Formats: sequence, structure tokens, C-alpha cells
Amino acid sequence: MTWGVYAYAFFQDLIPLYPVYALLFADTGATDGQISALFALWTLVAFTFEVPSGLLADRWARRPLVAAAPLLAGAAFALWTLFPSFPVFAAGFVLWGAGGALGSGAFQALVYDTLAAAGRTSDYPRLIGRSRALATGAVLASGLLTGPLLLIGGYAAVGAASVAACVLAALAAGLLPETPRHVPSPANSGSGEPGVVRGRACATPPPW
Repeated sequence: MTWGVYAYAFFQDLIPLYPVYALLFADTGATDGQISALFALWTLVAFTFEVPSGLLADRWARRPLVAAAPLLAGAAFALWTLFPSFPVFAAGFVLWGAGGALGSGAFQALVYDTLAAAGRTSDYPRLIGRSRALATGAVLASGLLTGPLLLIGGYAAVGAASVAACVLAALAAGLLPETPRHVPSPANSGSGEPGVVRGRACATPPPW
């Protein structure tokens, strides 16, 4: 499970499109007001889907939700680069926001429940802490990849690499075991367990 956790955390943040997607919007004619509206739409979608997604995570298997989050984000990135226009940008933010809500907390809860089933809950802060460090490293690496990709193939190459990373993150989710939920997980119970974080990467637009 450990390598699945690390791979998922890394690939879902290895998104070369992060530093330039606002530039993509502007270069295809979106005004400053429209770009602000897109971010407001993302916030609204993420907020609206947060509670329903939590109910899904409580009633259904979490691993499919964890896998779906980067796939929805990847679909958004593909649409943005293949059909760049304001309506498509808006549709992409709906997909990204919905995916972020699906994965928000489900990943941490899945990891915690798996460790709890093995009697290893003390390993949770360390495992999540390392996954966060890997995610931060992935963001930095994606920034280094953006420039060369733009030179090679423009926004299309940047988008393709971002979609590929999301697909790899979804595949990494398949390495995470689904275990019975005998112990309330901190991601859902609000216990304040150290190290609990909400899903970010393909969940929220980074502050570029």
C-alpha cells in the first residue's frame, strides 16, 4: 500500500498545466473578469459537491472515488487544450471541482482505514506527511517541465502531459487496498488526528 500512496500523491500533483492554465485562458480570449468568474465557479462547484461526495464515501467503496478524482481533472485538462473556449473552460472547472470533492478526504480516509485494519494507525501521520512532501516535490517538478513542454508542443504538449499524470494517479489508486471500515477515520470523524489533510492536487487550483 505504501508505494500506492506515494505514487498517487506524486502523480496527481505532477501537472505541468498548473503554472500556465490562466495564461491559456487569456491567450484564447478570456477576459480578466471571465477568468475570475471561472475561479468563482470552481469554488461554488467544490462547495456544492463536498457534502454529497462525503456521503458517497461513507456509503460506497472509497477506492473508486479516489481514482475518479484525477480522471475528472484529467478530462478537464484535455477539454481545455483540445477545445479552448470560455464555455469549455467553465465545463472543465465543473469537472475539476467535482473530482476534487470526490477525492477530498476519501484518500486520507482510505489510507487510515487500511492502516487501522492492520493495527498500524500510528503510521498514519508519517505516511500522509511523506505523501504531502512528495506532492510538493511534484508541483515543483511540474513547474520545471512546463517550459520545455511549451517549447516542444505548446499548450497541447503541456495538456497531454498533465492528462497522462492524472491517468497515472488513477492507476496508482488501484494499488490501494479497500478494507472494511471498522474504525472511524479521522478524515470523516473530525477527530483532529495529526497529519490529516484534505485532498489538494487535482482537487484545487494551485496559487500560481
